Amino acid sequence: MFTGFFSSSLQRRFCEGFLFYPIRRLRQYGGYIFKQYKSKSGIKTLLENQRQIFDYNGYYAAELARQLKETALPQATKLSRKLEALYVASRQEMQHNAVSFVEFNEVIISYYRELSTYQAVVLESLEKEMKPAIRIKADDAALQSFRPDYHGNVRDVMKGFIRESNRTARYLQKCIDGDSNIYDICADRKMQDLVNSIKEMSLIQRGMVTLLQHWEDQQRLNGLQVYYN
Repeated sequence: MFTGFFSSSLQRRFCEGFLFYPIRRLRQYGGYIFKQYKSKSGIKTLLENQRQIFDYNGYYAAELARQLKETALPQATKLSRKLEALYVASRQEMQHNAVSFVEFNEVIISYYRELSTYQAVVLESLEKEMKPAIRIKADDAALQSFRPDYHGNVRDVMKGFIRESNRTARYLQKCIDGDSNIYDICADRKMQDLVNSIKEMSLIQRGMVTLLQHWEDQQRLNGLQVYYN
């Protein structure tokens, strides 16, 4: 069975050739070539379960793509809409108490811009990069750009966004809990919902930071194994 983990130039050529000249009785599933003895042997499920070990690049890319599609990007979109709604409401309140709303609006606008940039530059870009990577192939050239230093750069940007999210959440929570001149808008239940959404967004990013760290660790470990072999 071929796996990307123990690949050699000969194995790579064999797998690439198999795509054009399949050998009778052998089958291919992603980067695996196997012989199936029963029609319902469950071999594909077994190979998928072993993917983290033998094809860690594909495994982490697929998991990151899943988190981006199912949680990170949808949450960013929902959060943007809530911030937009809050800004509209605060603009209306400013007509009665403009001075008190200056700092409040600056915080909201600043975080909205931060979120919009982060969504476009980081999340959506990562999603595009993961699309070719999640296809298991004999040639893993699509993942060459994901070197350890690249992982570190992406994680640093994510951590910066998490810090900004935490600062914004603390400010808004203080507004909710405190006795301020903008109490009416802060007392609205939608404000607490917004704070919870920001915290959830931070939690999602922490999960992706951890995933990228594990991916980098596995790359370094694999590099050491190749070196010592």
